[in-house]
Amino acid sequence: MAANDSGSMGLNYRRRVIYQALNETFHDPQQVRRYFDLWQRDHGHEAHFVVTRFAAVVAAAAGFTGEQKSVFQRRLFHGLTQSYESLPRVPDAWLAGPGPTGEAPAVAAPAMPARHAPPPEPVPAASFEAPERVVFKAFAKPIAAAILAKADRHRDVLAQAVDDLGATASGRDRDLHLALRQWSRARFAEDALPPLQAPEDLRHLAHQLYLLAVDFIGPMQADRLLAQAATDAERLPEASLFSPQRLL
Repeated sequence: MAANDSGSMGLNYRRRVIYQALNETFHDPQQVRRYFDLWQRDHGHEAHFVVTRFAAVVAAAAGFTGEQKSVFQRRLFHGLTQSYESLPRVPDAWLAGPGPTGEAPAVAAPAMPARHAPPPEPVPAASFEAPERVVFKAFAKPIAAAILAKADRHRDVLAQAVDDLGATASGRDRDLHLALRQWSRARFAEDALPPLQAPEDLRHLAHQLYLLAVDFIGPMQADRLLAQAATDAERLPEASLFSPQRLL
C-alpha cells in the first residue's frame, strides 16, 4: 500500500504517520528517533510511502517476531486513515530545516562509496509489549482513575477494599489477588502492572477492578464506565489481535 500524495504536505503527512507508529511501538524515545532517522535517511526521498517495505526494514533491524511486525504494520496502515491534523507533530529538532508547513522536507544523504562507508551502528532491540497487555492497560486506565478519585478521600480505604476481595480466594485466584494488591499499592500505574499475559488472568483482574469500581462509585456508574472503557480500547490497533470483549 502506498500513500499517493506529493509535495511538502504529503511528505509531512508521511512523517507524522511514521512518528506516531514508532511512538506506539517503542517505549524508548531514542529508539523512536533512531528508526525515524532511518526512514528519513533511506526512504524520505521516495515518491510514495510503501507501508510493507518500511515495516519489513524496521522488523529486520529490531528483530521483530512475525506478530510484532504485523502489529507495527497495522499501526502504519491505521495512521494512513487519519487526518493530517489528528496526527502528532514531529519535533522540529528532528528535522533538517523549516519547510513551507513548518515541518522540514527530508533531504536524502549523499551516497558514499561502499569502501568508505562506516559500519552501521547496532540498533537496540525493540521494547515490545504483548497486544493483550496494551489492550488491558487502556481498558483498565479509566476504571482505575475513577476508583482512585473516590478512594483518595479516605485513608487506607482502597487497601481494605482490595483485602476484602481476596478474603476467600484460594489457589490461582489467591495468586491473582496478590497481584491485584501489589498493583493497587502502586496506584494502578501502567508500568507496575504485574507480568500477567494469559487472557483468563487478565479477565480475572479486570473483573476484580470492576468489583472495586462497584464498591466505590456504584453499580450503575461502574457498568457505564466498563462499557465505555471497552469501546475506547476497541479503537487500538492491538484490539484486532486481542479484543477488549475478552476482558468482560
